[in-house]
Amino acid sequence: MLSPVSKMVITREKSIFAMAPTQGWVAPAPVWVMGLLVALFMALFIQPVMAQEDPGIPRLELKFERPRQITVFGGKGNDLRPDGVPSAGRTYWYLPYTLENKSGLDSTFHVGFRASSDKKRTYCDIALPWVEKLVERREGKSLFSRGDLLKKNGAADLGMAISAGEKWECVAIFNAIDPEADKIIVDVYGLVDDIEVEEMPDGGLKITERVIRIQFHRPGDEFFTSMDSFRFKKKDWVRVTHEFPGT
Repeated sequence: MLSPVSKMVITREKSIFAMAPTQGWVAPAPVWVMGLLVALFMALFIQPVMAQEDPGIPRLELKFERPRQITVFGGKGNDLRPDGVPSAGRTYWYLPYTLENKSGLDSTFHVGFRASSDKKRTYCDIALPWVEKLVERREGKSLFSRGDLLKKNGAADLGMAISAGEKWECVAIFNAIDPEADKIIVDVYGLVDDIEVEEMPDGGLKITERVIRIQFHRPGDEFFTSMDSFRFKKKDWVRVTHEFPGT
């Protein structure tokens, strides 16, 4: 279906053709050809761009930086101390990011991060307060993390109430990256309230949602483990489906 703007352009072209015989004038070929091309362009390209704005749907704008790594040195040994801090050095990687509610709608968002490498390893955003403290010291600012969310709401409620126009500076923390990994894919869930739920024949549920997929790659030596060598490759909206079988 054409947009109202597209219909207007086509209607105008038809009116020119209708006037031509009575006024003794025929539009040169380039004029009407260009008119039709403009109408076709607007019908095909302008509508999808407008649809991506999701009018009336709460959504968050995501900005992110390159992944980095950090090592926690707590002392000697291999076990965790009573306060949960590693006694020996442990390395983690983290992704600083910003969420901003530009939709004009107050809402609660359930934002989640899942990552994977080309070496078939998977990673989830984890709550590690002692790592977060070191990250905040390095970055020079306070950052909201999964640990803060659990502390604020508890495990039963992982929603982030973000008002219209509000901006949050955050960090996702992951276990150490595979040293041989050359690619990392990070899926970010919950940025837009657009979820499709379908009931399966066995009584289970099939849930499909829009997710931002971020890809990083690391050129060069596969054994060079510094996270600084990872570079941003591309970012896309994708649709991800999860199935939850019935009983």
